[in-house]
Amino acid sequence: MRGFFAGVARAFAFLRVAIANLFVGLLLLAFVAAVLMGGSQGPNVPDDTALVVAPKGAIVEQTGTPDPVPALLGVGGSGQVAAADLLRAIERATSDDRVAVLSMDLSDLWYVSTAHVESLGSAIRAFQDAGKKVIASSENYTQDRYLLASFADEVYLHPFGQVMLPGYGMYRDYYSGLLDKLKVNVHVFRVGTYKAAVEPFTRPDMSPEAREANLALVTDLWGSYVNSVAENRNMTPEAVRRFADEYDMLLEDVGGDPARAALEHGLVDELLTREALRERLAAEVGEEDADDLSRTGFPNYLRATGPELPASGDRIAVVVAQGAIQMGDQSRGSVGSDSTARLIRRAREDDAVKAVVLRVDSPGGSAFASEVIRQELELAQTAGKPVVASMAGVAASGGYWISATADEIWASPTTITGSIGVFSMIPGLEESFSSIGITRDGVGSSALSDSYDLFSGVTERMGTILQATVDHTYERFLNLVARGRDMSVEDVDAVGQGRVWTGRKALELGLVDGLGDLERAVEAAARLADIEDYSVEVMEKPLSTGEQLLMRFADNLGLAESATADWVRRALAGVEELHALNDPGHIYAICASCPGR
Repeated sequence: MRGFFAGVARAFAFLRVAIANLFVGLLLLAFVAAVLMGGSQGPNVPDDTALVVAPKGAIVEQTGTPDPVPALLGVGGSGQVAAADLLRAIERATSDDRVAVLSMDLSDLWYVSTAHVESLGSAIRAFQDAGKKVIASSENYTQDRYLLASFADEVYLHPFGQVMLPGYGMYRDYYSGLLDKLKVNVHVFRVGTYKAAVEPFTRPDMSPEAREANLALVTDLWGSYVNSVAENRNMTPEAVRRFADEYDMLLEDVGGDPARAALEHGLVDELLTREALRERLAAEVGEEDADDLSRTGFPNYLRATGPELPASGDRIAVVVAQGAIQMGDQSRGSVGSDSTARLIRRAREDDAVKAVVLRVDSPGGSAFASEVIRQELELAQTAGKPVVASMAGVAASGGYWISATADEIWASPTTITGSIGVFSMIPGLEESFSSIGITRDGVGSSALSDSYDLFSGVTERMGTILQATVDHTYERFLNLVARGRDMSVEDVDAVGQGRVWTGRKALELGLVDGLGDLERAVEAAARLADIEDYSVEVMEKPLSTGEQLLMRFADNLGLAESATADWVRRALAGVEELHALNDPGHIYAICASCPGR
């Protein structure tokens, strides 16, 4: 029941708004002071400089309004960096004679999808092909950080650091035991053998079907990771797997020194302290003294090299759909039935826009909201404007729904997609209340008057209605995919049932047309629109002044991550999931196995 979920999140949402308003007020004062005290001199790029790419937090498709609550609680990794900004900086530096070397400092990188790493890796290779060196450094390498670092010519690690490659896993918390103790009934209606989004509320463990699908997915992703690292580091895949699988024994061989284990196994090239790293970077740009080192951070570099020119002439519009798909008007960095559809409509009504690219990085959400967005895309096609879906790290369930009838679909080899399935979930507190002496009674005017109540449960007749609605929604999903992909409904059902696939496997199954990044999707859109001379315009909801100030605050907050950060992050993520369940018919197309939820 929507009211139940909304009630759970209401107090948290109030706290968040109050804290955000306080921060905005403080930021406004700080901004005014900075304007009064600061000069008008903009950044400049000296000769023989090192371009420093040091992303803090998560690399995302589109930055949104930051949440001040995680930062206040000391939960690190709350910052966001747009992948497009990093790509733009590297691409500009490739042909800039003032930039001698690219330095990637990854110590504060919290998360980056493999799809974004692939795009950044292509830009890094172009930088290297221009005869310029790339170095990567971090005081510790998580799996995400190391994949990006492996593209560099040299990989440095702090002598007290480590490289951890735990592989990919899919583990969830299961609440059925707790719900049983509390006598809370969870009424579930779903379609799809592999639709495991509701399992934590109905089972104490992973179902065999979910285990089969998830194991196939993580095996595919891990194979891609191992092969990429092996190719980048000139190692064999077996050597990378051995480092991951036998890490405990490798550590024993070097007396428990993780940095030495990484060095001796070939994952890093040298162990350097902070000062030694400065000296090495200075040497790379031709300076003998580290104090003379010229470094330019990528945000300053982008400002110094000028803003993007306004799109003109024939244009291809890029609309980003990132995050959970919800009803209504959502902030930038989220997907809303009203806000996202409005951007698509703006592109449709602009005569200069000749095609639309939908950039999807979403695990799904409301089925109703997904259909509203898809219908708006179909109106663009009816108006003669080709639509191409471009999948980033994840485009599953509702994320696939909104892509299903595009003229072409492009995905990364490691995109998580598919998950064609539907469910509805209604909690019931009837037994819980009864156990403490609370009963419910009354009269109604029709047979269904008491059939849909949080405190009296879901009647058999209402259960029949909900299951029929779920079945009908799944049939609509299958038919949409069949029509969009030129497949039979039976063939779609065979690869549907809530099953999740990588982009590479989705190509084999006919669920996508090609493998490539956003640039390839834009090229496909231009081809379909039969245009050669065009510009690209990212259509996005503008940030308000308060949101811009909040983003600046989040970028500079610098709070340390607490020992309980992971627990807090998971708790906040759980509240966000509840808050996002706002479909009017309680019908959802959500991928439980996908990141970004």
